[in-house]
Amino acid sequence: MPHVKIRRAKADDVEAILDLWHEMMSFHARLDRRFCPTPDGREHFRCILLEWMQQTQYCVLVAESGNRLVGYTIGRLAENPPVLSPPLLGHVSDICVSPPWRRQGVARRLFLALRKWMLKQGATVVQLHVAARNPDAHAFWRQMGFSPFMTRMWLDLEARGDEAVQRDHPASTAA
Repeated sequence: MPHVKIRRAKADDVEAILDLWHEMMSFHARLDRRFCPTPDGREHFRCILLEWMQQTQYCVLVAESGNRLVGYTIGRLAENPPVLSPPLLGHVSDICVSPPWRRQGVARRLFLALRKWMLKQGATVVQLHVAARNPDAHAFWRQMGFSPFMTRMWLDLEARGDEAVQRDHPASTAA
């Protein structure tokens, strides 16, 4: 693998991270329209990203080759509800590698660095969401040791009326 350095993101990296984010969102939107960002999504993400980069419970890492960013990941620490153990867990929000750099170990190195940060902060487990229609992402995360935990489901309320739900499930009652 060509030389790639993993490091904390800096304010100067934001535009390159946004370019990678846009590429990732476009890829996912082609798989599933529910990932279509809003027209001002990039600007909203810029604000969110800059805020996260200042907060101690977030870790934004970049993969850099020469003077070019080729990937990034975002993780955070979260408190588990008090009825569940462990009390602190890590959460991977994003991981993205530029297409020419994929399948060269960049995402693995980004995740391992994020994992190390989470462990240092006291997290003992990591959770994440994976797009249902992205089999490559599912395979990657399984290779990293993840296993299914919950299924996140979607219902478009405008596309299905109460009549369709009751027809599909006769035992259901309207609220």
